[in-house]
Amino acid sequence: MVLSPIDYVIIALYFIVIVAIGFTAARLSKTQEDYLVAGRRLSFPLFFGCMAALTLGGGSTIGSTELGYEYGFGGIWLNLSIGLGLVLAGFLVTSKLSRLRALSVNEVVEKSYGPTARVFSSTLTLIYTLTLSVVQVISIGTIINGVVGLDPTLSMVAGGGIVILYTFVGGMWSVTMTDIVQFVVKTVGILILAPIFCISAAGGWDALVSKVPETYLSVGSMGFDKSFSYLVLYVPGLIIGQDIWQRIFTAKNERVSKRGTIGAGIYSILYALATVIIGMSVAVLLPHLDDPQNAFVVGVSTFLPMGVRGLVLAAAMAATMSVSSGTILASSTILYNDLYARFIQKRGDRRTALLEEVTVTRLFALIIGVVVMICSLWINDVLAGIDICYGYLSGCVFVPLVASFVLKRFSPNAGLYALGASAVVVTACFLVVGTSSSVPIVAGMITGLAVYAATNLFDKRKTPSPFQQ
Repeated sequence: MVLSPIDYVIIALYFIVIVAIGFTAARLSKTQEDYLVAGRRLSFPLFFGCMAALTLGGGSTIGSTELGYEYGFGGIWLNLSIGLGLVLAGFLVTSKLSRLRALSVNEVVEKSYGPTARVFSSTLTLIYTLTLSVVQVISIGTIINGVVGLDPTLSMVAGGGIVILYTFVGGMWSVTMTDIVQFVVKTVGILILAPIFCISAAGGWDALVSKVPETYLSVGSMGFDKSFSYLVLYVPGLIIGQDIWQRIFTAKNERVSKRGTIGAGIYSILYALATVIIGMSVAVLLPHLDDPQNAFVVGVSTFLPMGVRGLVLAAAMAATMSVSSGTILASSTILYNDLYARFIQKRGDRRTALLEEVTVTRLFALIIGVVVMICSLWINDVLAGIDICYGYLSGCVFVPLVASFVLKRFSPNAGLYALGASAVVVTACFLVVGTSSSVPIVAGMITGLAVYAATNLFDKRKTPSPFQQ
């Protein structure tokens, strides 16, 4: 596909601006809290924009457009589920999390269920954050490959390498400042301009509706199982995701975290409508694409006018890069805070430890980036990657973590046994029925709930919930 020189200039300028902002913001990362949670001082505009940028990435853009291409309005369930998860997180957990001043999900798990449970939870949440990072790198590669025709492997390395670079250098402050730029570009390009021009290319809204199959106009066109799988995939995962919690920890107070998270949920629902409409328009205009995963890039490159194409493709890159940077940072936080610092690091001079904190966390961010790049080439499927990452998070960690929110007292062993049992069940279900079914998540949650309830019933030793103190 051919873009104009103006489009290429816009895309090139976008990358230059992002790298420049990432390096400039690195000056603000002087302590571990600066590097990991932006000093816990983001106001509402910054927090809202960053939360929306974090949750809507390559899977939400490339994947949702693909679903719109194949199912019409039925494809709305991917981003709709993200929106619902954020709204529920805003109402249920933001206020309590703001009081904890923690750095990770797994700190909360240890306070509730002990150090062994923290190791289990850290492993499972690390799978989640790593795989979600992989999804974004695959999406970046898909866009770059579709735009400039660069080899898919080189596309992933180039796009992913930029994200790894500015995340490694500046941590959460770099992620925050780049996310704000990416949020603005994504809003203008994908939420507003792309649907308008795609509908126009299809002949207007009435023409679009008349040309698609009748099933495309139903939100149930994917079928109950697939629609339901997105609900169980995303809603629990958004409530307890390390990347979401780490962003919540950056808010300066409870009010900002609650309103910003709920606002980002509403934004996600609007984004759901925009992306499926893009997919439907491409299905009308180009009904025989070899790979529906390319619907977004092909549609934008073909039907949008010069200049707007470059802006929208830059917006798609913004979506993938913002999530990738957040999840890479979340992964490095788990490695440093939940495993290295908690179980490996020797306790020495406090001044020396403070000097090492940011350096070691940066090193872990670099290691994570390399691992993500390798895994991206192996998986190479956006929707499969989403299924895997949320499968382990929602299927294994959701039940014990939410129980610690709800119950005033519980058995520490209940969470540990539930984590272990559900992890085995989710893995077994993935191997037997594959990743595209909702069975692994549902089976994992049911197993976790049963084991948790039984252990809590028979174990006489109880501990108070950290959220009730």
